[in-house]
Amino acid sequence: MPSIMPRLDKQALGLYLVFGPQDLRDHQTPEALIRAAVAGGVTCLQWRDKTAKASAPLPERVRSTEPLQALVRALGVPFLINDDVDLAAALQADGVHLGQDDLHPYRARQRLGTGSIIGWSVGTPTERERLDRLLHDHPETIDYIGVGPAFPTGTKSDAGAALGAAGINAVVAGLRLPRVAIGGINLDTLPQLADARVDGVAVVSALTRSADPKTAAQALRAVHTFAP
Repeated sequence: MPSIMPRLDKQALGLYLVFGPQDLRDHQTPEALIRAAVAGGVTCLQWRDKTAKASAPLPERVRSTEPLQALVRALGVPFLINDDVDLAAALQADGVHLGQDDLHPYRARQRLGTGSIIGWSVGTPTERERLDRLLHDHPETIDYIGVGPAFPTGTKSDAGAALGAAGINAVVAGLRLPRVAIGGINLDTLPQLADARVDGVAVVSALTRSADPKTAAQALRAVHTFAP
């Protein structure tokens, strides 16, 4: 079945939830989190499994992720896979998000085809230079970038130094690609990104650790002027 999201509408970056089994609260199911998050205004979801299950054989990874993808598609928002291009290809997911140490985005584009969304994490001048070279050589490869960490974060140990709004703006200066800020973003830190030149924000614990993810998502959207 082909993806229902032919590349990216940047409005989908407005409020972007990144999550996996390691992020869920006790007794919380991913399905319940997905429903609550989308009901509260989340516009894109990324499955990031950092547990032992992420190294399971591909058929097992597909079986465990297919129901989540089916639910997200029924709710009408994009569903991306973090890092795992093989899983994204097998699922025919809407796309992937790649880090600097993952499969090169151009190779991922060759594997996934022209219809898949590909995001790339960029957070330093050197990484921006890599992005500029890629855009020069293969301009249709990347659909958006994730810029961060915006603030110190406990969900990604190798995230690097916090950028803040000024650092984010320095990384994205002169860039036309859609961009989403990520890292340490919650109801307290989000107002500090008012001047950041991004199309939206990605969150993890701000929703996954909330007892009421729907209300938490609504509160985040009320603070910032996200794309509708």
